[in-house]
Amino acid sequence: MWLILFLAFIVALIIYLKLKYFTFRSSVPGLPPQFLFGNLLQTGLLKGTSLPQIYTSLKNRFGDIYQLQFGLVHAFIIGNIDDIQHILNHRHIYDQGDWAVELVGALFPNGLITLKGAKHKRHAAVTIPLFRRAKIISNFDSIIDCTEKLLDNWRTFSNEHIHCDIVQQCQNLLLQIFGLIAFDYDLETINGSNTNEFTQTLRNFTNAVELTAFLPSFILRIYAILSSQYRQDRATAERYLYRMIEHELNETAESRALRKKTSLIASLVDSLQTDEKAEAKKSEEEKKGKI
Repeated sequence: MWLILFLAFIVALIIYLKLKYFTFRSSVPGLPPQFLFGNLLQTGLLKGTSLPQIYTSLKNRFGDIYQLQFGLVHAFIIGNIDDIQHILNHRHIYDQGDWAVELVGALFPNGLITLKGAKHKRHAAVTIPLFRRAKIISNFDSIIDCTEKLLDNWRTFSNEHIHCDIVQQCQNLLLQIFGLIAFDYDLETINGSNTNEFTQTLRNFTNAVELTAFLPSFILRIYAILSSQYRQDRATAERYLYRMIEHELNETAESRALRKKTSLIASLVDSLQTDEKAEAKKSEEEKKGKI
């Protein structure tokens, strides 16, 4: 009798989990999720297929908007650049999804992607303007210079040489440009150097973000607590960032006011408030200073 009840409970639990977490109820297309795995096996993510390859393949199959599920993590993927731009430019209408806050927030609780409401607006007011078209144009010289360095590296090879790591090199180029715009710091990624400690830390963070695509939040929290590599990377990133902030604070106010239009770290330091106690007493909506 007890065995029958136990088996009935297990069957009912499986049916509940299947209907609750592994059944699409929207008309938006997507791969039917498999029990427990979602689309992990179907997309080949567990076999090493990269996320960009998965997104491209599903976009070609289902169009600009489709559903995707990695384990218990379900998301609607939007692949049209115009739609993405509209959403990002209207965050007062489209707030961040809870799943991103829960998952990515387990590792990066104060990241721009994990914040919502007034706190997000306060962070975004400092960071996002630097990556808009008008401000990016001010950094064209740096972008062109980095691109030329990459092309010069390619020119050192013979015409018969086949570059099998162009995607990785383009990612290195993007990281190099980001380092200059965000931190006014040379990450040394174009020359293929693996000796830059801060660069390696950023790469480790990128790999950690990929974990959030298919692991539940409680496992990510355990990882954040137990992983010595993660704790070391956070300490390294904080050390470098505080060093950059200290260097920026030593600059003159006039120099910082001029550079904040093209440098994220200068914009960040310029936004710091001077009276922490008074700022702490304000509500999230009223806070304007230190982030």
